[in-house]
Amino acid sequence: MLEFNCAMPKVTFGAGKINELGMLSKTLGKKAFLAVDPFLEKTGLSDELTEGLKKESIEVFKFSEIKPDPSCFAIDKAGSLAKEEACDFVIAVGGGSTLDFGKGIAVVAGNPGTSWQYTRRQDHTPKVPGENTLPIVSVPTTAGTGSEATHFSVLSNPEIREKSTIAHERIIPRVALVDPQLTVSMPSKLTALTGIDVLAHAIESFINIKATPFSKMVSIEAIRLVGMYLSRAVRNGRNMIARENMAWASTLAGIAIAHANPTLPHALGQAAGGYVHAPHGASVAACLLEILKISFMEDQKSFGEIALALDPSVRDLSPYEKAKESVTLVERLFKDIDCCVRFGDLGLKEEDIHRVTEIALTGYFTGINLHPKTADKEEIIRIYRACL
Repeated sequence: MLEFNCAMPKVTFGAGKINELGMLSKTLGKKAFLAVDPFLEKTGLSDELTEGLKKESIEVFKFSEIKPDPSCFAIDKAGSLAKEEACDFVIAVGGGSTLDFGKGIAVVAGNPGTSWQYTRRQDHTPKVPGENTLPIVSVPTTAGTGSEATHFSVLSNPEIREKSTIAHERIIPRVALVDPQLTVSMPSKLTALTGIDVLAHAIESFINIKATPFSKMVSIEAIRLVGMYLSRAVRNGRNMIARENMAWASTLAGIAIAHANPTLPHALGQAAGGYVHAPHGASVAACLLEILKISFMEDQKSFGEIALALDPSVRDLSPYEKAKESVTLVERLFKDIDCCVRFGDLGLKEEDIHRVTEIALTGYFTGINLHPKTADKEEIIRIYRACL
């Protein structure tokens, strides 16, 4: 029997749509906690946003002390501030770290306990965000995490060198405001790494053993768009057609992983990234190719469809050849955008592998179990070593 649920934010997409932030936010309350990427403080955009909100009679408490891979402790501190300031809702403007930070604030400000207590971990029953969780408006400035469309908030616990995820429908943003113009200033290396994260989301949600017709429809379009436009965006960041399509691909891939979770690449990438405090996109990119190489035989139909989305000229190949070609095409894309990253480059050492494997198995067991190829402890250790 075909059964699935679809929960998504209201998506407002287009160049210049950032100017509608105040209008889109005014129904959510009178006072906003504006969490902005520190970089935006230098550009003057945060001041423009504040003025635009004030024109709609929205009081603003601005916060920009946000670092990559936000820690649960920083989120707790900011959430307490939002509560003290009696903020009605959260607006998060920035990359994936800022969007996840904003979601964490919404949980802490409206619920008892700490943000880490709301994360999903093996042998741990997470607290559940209640109806007082603050509404969220998410405004991405990168084309990568798709956090503007998901019920996930990834946070780090530096005391134990782990990442974990709050996952609940109450942190799906009420509004996802996606303005491709905000991504134009991304440097080429960041464009490449965030773009690979989009591709990973789309591929993983497509091959997920519990993927639905809805998630497959959305993820295959994201794969097609990445194949067509990522290289162009990396080569020329001011190519608005490329930027628009990558921004849309990112949101689509976010919608896809909200319905069919990421699988093995994100499980291993996030476990390692949390341990060595490495950027999310780089951590996933470090293992994506190796995992695709060992997985395509397990679901030749899905991998063949991925190949077709990336290059329609493969349509006459045999099912096996088509599936294998999907890996070749992804590898070619990596080379085209000069994305060559390994776990060793990120600080992971041979002596860390067993500990990181345990973190993956206990903290990311859902993604591991949803991957089409079974990966036990020995296989995960082998993958980490191959990607070191």
